[in-house]
Amino acid sequence: MMLLVKYWFLGNRDKDLSEEIPEPAKAAKDPKDIDTVEGLYLRGLHLEQYRHATFNATDYYEEALRRAPKDVRCNNAMGLWYMRRGQLEKSIKYFNTAIETLTSHNPNPYDGEPYFNKGLALNFLGKKEEAYASFFKACWNAQWQDAGYFNLAQIDCSKGDLEKALDLVDRALIKNWHNHKARHLKVIILRKQGKIEAANKLIEESLAIDKFNFGILYERYILSEKRRFRGS
Repeated sequence: MMLLVKYWFLGNRDKDLSEEIPEPAKAAKDPKDIDTVEGLYLRGLHLEQYRHATFNATDYYEEALRRAPKDVRCNNAMGLWYMRRGQLEKSIKYFNTAIETLTSHNPNPYDGEPYFNKGLALNFLGKKEEAYASFFKACWNAQWQDAGYFNLAQIDCSKGDLEKALDLVDRALIKNWHNHKARHLKVIILRKQGKIEAANKLIEESLAIDKFNFGILYERYILSEKRRFRGS
């Protein structure tokens, strides 16, 4: 820490810092004292992001929902809060409310996050078919295609449909070429299909991006062991 302070000082010693002292942090207002639903959402989000020790983000989301029960972002935030605590059925109710609002005028909403989060909750509950439909709906929105197609590919792998899973994981990689989990999953699929040369090529390409991709390293170990036994 002292070294960082030293370098900061050396880099700024020629500056006049007398007017650059930032304002001290201000305590959050009580939820009832915040004027807008958006303000309540943003305050709750800030508290969650910084894991505030004395303020509860849900107090702000719930106040927002008392004023606007169908608000998309606050319903989605409450759904996430319950899902992270394992209250999956309760989380889905909030995601459904957000989806109802988003699709009230347009069946393909501009934001697929509530659909994606609902898919996660359903998947955790073992409701694979319902989760599959929700993930696919989330993929209508480009922002969620990376994660959405990856989760869809996982479900198809669990059902043994490797061809479909390969197509979906490729779609995930089109949206995010550096998705390390998707790269790992694709190597698994290629190995199970017997496409060893293609699997090894993807392993080397992936390790060139991230040498600490443990899933890829494990797949390299599995394939190297198979070669060793074949050669013995």
